[in-house]
Amino acid sequence: MAPQKRKIADLDDSDDEEPVLGKQVLPVANLPDSFHGVPADGLQYLFMVRRDARALPNVTRVTNPYEIPEKNADISVQPSDAIRSSNVLPSEEWRGTFLRRFKNFRKNSTQSTIHVRIPHADTSRRMMPDKKDREAWWAFLTGQPESVWNPPKKPKQSRYERWQQKNDRQGRGMRGFSSDPDGPSISHNFHEADASAMRASAQTWRVSDDGEVELVDEVKPAGSLPTPDAAPEPQAIPFEVAQTGEPPALRVTPEPTPSLMHCIDHRYALHLLMYFTHWINIHLEQPDLALSDFTVVHARWMFNLLSRVDDYISGDEASLLRNLARACMSLIVELKRRRNAKDSAEVSQAKIETFGWMLRRH
Repeated sequence: MAPQKRKIADLDDSDDEEPVLGKQVLPVANLPDSFHGVPADGLQYLFMVRRDARALPNVTRVTNPYEIPEKNADISVQPSDAIRSSNVLPSEEWRGTFLRRFKNFRKNSTQSTIHVRIPHADTSRRMMPDKKDREAWWAFLTGQPESVWNPPKKPKQSRYERWQQKNDRQGRGMRGFSSDPDGPSISHNFHEADASAMRASAQTWRVSDDGEVELVDEVKPAGSLPTPDAAPEPQAIPFEVAQTGEPPALRVTPEPTPSLMHCIDHRYALHLLMYFTHWINIHLEQPDLALSDFTVVHARWMFNLLSRVDDYISGDEASLLRNLARACMSLIVELKRRRNAKDSAEVSQAKIETFGWMLRRH
């Protein structure tokens, strides 16, 4: 005869005990948790055992002997080494505060701000150089005029002009005379050619009263001896000064404004940070280049570009940022070395050392 199955009503559905794996076989006494007397029977003893077991942690481990600081380690560190490391590295408190504020800055710079509108960029005028033009970006970040990093494009030649220019080049290679009867004739007179060359070399650029640059004949007294009353010849105005209207020393480095940073995404920011790595390494490898080319504005650019980098980056992108951090650390070491050597040209640039720690903690 097959054994009868127990009904659900016959099972013990008491709520006094917590559900555990397995099936309870031994009976347990129902006592309060504050019971601390001597168990009178097995039921009370099992209750006390299970109560104490619940108070213990689920996972335990043995004591790690390496957590105890060794006394010899404190003796090996000399005071001079501790002072030197404290002067070079920022404190842990400073690094923790900086990292927390930088994360908050990244969130505030990427999310939309209420009741604040970023001005729309003027599409007719370029605000920044092209992404892949590294030389143009260096000219832009060093405050050079727009004509340097954004030169005007040459007008595109028509198909007929390109065809005619190609035929002219082929014609000059095939014969020694011009096929155009109305074109410029070749002078076989030596004196005439010499005079025309002298007239061309005597021309120079100058700024007119209207502020325009024009080509004029340079007037020089011929055949006269210098006299004490003769006025000195005025110096020629550089073309850059005549074109921009201000000397090159008055360059203003552009700031990383929100309107500019709004046009830079994650990949664009990493591309520009790679440019900074290249520029720093070039200045470190070539001693003739002054480190004063890097200013605090460049540090602000690097700081804002780091804020445009996403939270999760690939291995190649992490390697790029590590190279940038190494370059900045090398720059800090070189600046300290030159300051210790009392290089007056580099002592005034001591402020740019601080931006290297921002990259190290990113």
